[in-house]
Amino acid sequence: MVNQASRFRLAIFVLEYRPYESTKRVDLPPASRHSFYFIMAVFFYKARDEKGFVTSGEVEASERRLALQRLHAQGLTPITLKEGGLGASSAADKLVERLKDWRGSKSSKTSAGIGIKTRGKKREGVGLTVLKRLMELHSSGLPVGDSIRILSQRLSNKEQQGIVQTLWRDLSEGSTLAGAMSRQPRYFPGSISYVIEAGEATGNLAPILRKVIDYMEEKEAIRKKMIASMIYPAFICSVAIGVVVLFMTVLLPQIQGMLDRLGGEMTWSARVLIEGSNVVAQGGPFALVALVLAVVAFQQWRHTEVGLRRSDAWLLKLPLIGKIFFYGDLFQVGNLISTLLDSGINTTETLRLTERTVKNTDLRERFHTARTQVNEGLSIAQAFQRNHFMPNLAVDILTVGENTGNLAHSMNEITKSFRNELTDRLTRLTALVSTGALICAFVLVALIAVGIVTSVFQVSRTLS
Repeated sequence: MVNQASRFRLAIFVLEYRPYESTKRVDLPPASRHSFYFIMAVFFYKARDEKGFVTSGEVEASERRLALQRLHAQGLTPITLKEGGLGASSAADKLVERLKDWRGSKSSKTSAGIGIKTRGKKREGVGLTVLKRLMELHSSGLPVGDSIRILSQRLSNKEQQGIVQTLWRDLSEGSTLAGAMSRQPRYFPGSISYVIEAGEATGNLAPILRKVIDYMEEKEAIRKKMIASMIYPAFICSVAIGVVVLFMTVLLPQIQGMLDRLGGEMTWSARVLIEGSNVVAQGGPFALVALVLAVVAFQQWRHTEVGLRRSDAWLLKLPLIGKIFFYGDLFQVGNLISTLLDSGINTTETLRLTERTVKNTDLRERFHTARTQVNEGLSIAQAFQRNHFMPNLAVDILTVGENTGNLAHSMNEITKSFRNELTDRLTRLTALVSTGALICAFVLVALIAVGIVTSVFQVSRTLS
């Protein structure tokens, strides 16, 4: 990196052609008889385009703020922006950057525009807390920039303070709030960044923030409800597995040895347990290795474009959980559309921003086709119905909303029905899994109890 003073010392005679993109000539007074060149720095970036796909490359600019402006002018939302040096990057610089990208791919990969998987566990709960504090200050009348600056000085939690300080640094360098949040996908999902971007575009960020917080709280409440409902069956299954392991490794060998010494025969239930334990001991490691290899192969296949589309289409057709993924995406889409329409954003821009947030590629293709048809003059309800994006009842409600000119309200009502349907299906799935786990645990415990009792009777019969 060359500072401003050293740039002025780079005086050369005009002896060769220099591309305008990489140099900028400044003519000095005639007395100097020299021409100076400002050598542009190269910034390596990773950014998300208008369709939600992640791309990478390099851009030349004299400073970071101008590099960000160039990316925004190209319709890109920066995720990372690193200064790589002066002029065109050398082969060694490109090789180093490729190695960095390859290392970072283990922690941050894109799946054909679905999203970015970051290093470590997602901490959306921490991001939600930061948004709440920001909402409190911004709603009181403070601008967003001042609110973030104050939070960076007042927050006591180290992790939250680090998030806000990073946001304040990016804002100070000329980035938007949405762009700054998109660089921290571990705390702020991509869908949140798109909504914030829309709020900044309309200058009406406060209601957008409130909607975002409500959505994230509902999402967190559903997740906690699922976890809480699975704790008891998980505990029962753990106890049952512990009892099975204790019986097969401690009690059963002693009973078998005692019967062998006394010349008795094992009961049928004890033989079933012994044969089952032998099969698990011999074939279990191979089955486990095969399962791990299958999972790894499936994940690698999903990283391809064809694999991602097919697996997402299969995912929607799975019994029980397919509808959960379907209504989960619809809940997010409906919430975002109603939020953007309430904020005064036109239908075309609302659909464009919403398309980025659809996680399932099969549903995203349906939405993209519907959006294209809407741009050609078709109504939203008709486009969704033709592409089977929403249930028929939801389409009917949308039709009424479009006819009455109150589309945002109709979409809000549809979103509530999607949330209720999602909650009901999650409750049903949780109850089914819990019941199945409890039945399996009771069957195992009952089989072991029968094996122990019959084995004791056989030992006593042999002794008599």
